Amino acid sequence: MANICKDDRLFDISDHMQSPFEIAAAQLVQLQMRPPDDYFHGLKARNLCVADNLVVFLREQKSELQRRNFESRPHHRFVLIVCFKTEGSINVDGRIFHLRPGDAFLVKPYQFHFYMELSDESLNWLFLTFETRNAKPFDIFANTPIRLSAERCSEAVEIAKRYTLRESLDEVTLDMTTFAASDLLNKLRAHSLNRSRELIDSPKYPSAGYDIVDRINSLLEHRLADSISIVQIAEALSLSESHLRKRFKVLTGISLGSYLVHYKLNRAVKLLVHSDDSLTQIALDCGYESLAAFSRSFKKQLGSTPSSYRKTARFEKAR
Repeated sequence: MANICKDDRLFDISDHMQSPFEIAAAQLVQLQMRPPDDYFHGLKARNLCVADNLVVFLREQKSELQRRNFESRPHHRFVLIVCFKTEGSINVDGRIFHLRPGDAFLVKPYQFHFYMELSDESLNWLFLTFETRNAKPFDIFANTPIRLSAERCSEAVEIAKRYTLRESLDEVTLDMTTFAASDLLNKLRAHSLNRSRELIDSPKYPSAGYDIVDRINSLLEHRLADSISIVQIAEALSLSESHLRKRFKVLTGISLGSYLVHYKLNRAVKLLVHSDDSLTQIALDCGYESLAAFSRSFKKQLGSTPSSYRKTARFEKAR
């Protein structure tokens, strides 16, 4: 038993130190909690962000990021991007956002997005993709750059570490990994609710590249149903076709022709999932000459017919 001497008297230290449980008990007493008026109705989970079927991966090369993103297909998954190294921009449904190290960005399902003006070939962007039964809570912080604290960055890295070791982890730890991802998402949502959204302002942005891509997106938005061609886009921008193609390739890492194919495809996918328009109407609205041309292009890119895709996507959405 440990003792101390004070005024020639011995005192047992344990007599004067409180245990953690005693401290907690005292704190609870200070709350002056009253019995509930109703024992069956209390606080409910209202708008929690819950991640399911989590997939985590890292992109470390600019060329890989741009190529693999454009090879991916439209899907019903959310994509949380965390930029750790190398600033750059993301184009989401025609709007351009700049990300710098320490920023997170959430892309919603079926949004057409690609990356441009990455400042270096070497990068470190972490991707957490997931599904959810309730998409509404994510609207608060989607499509807006969010500045992460050091603690939030560490949490994202820890999720990546656990995911990398998933084959050797037990069931409880795997569940806690998904829980950690959901917890991170809820903290991002709380940050957006409690603070005004901070739009990143860098002196290098916007650049001339933004203007070109913005004008192309504007033309496609208003003239897609007219089957607007690259030649017509170049004429509208007062540029030669060759210069436009070259400039777009430098900015985005993809060809303008490939961009148009995927732009039309993504527009069609959204209409298939979110509208009741006929296949013929969707084909015409998305700039295809006929339903047959639409079906051929759709099956070549996605491996299924538009009607089959619509049935599958709606089933997934309703789960």
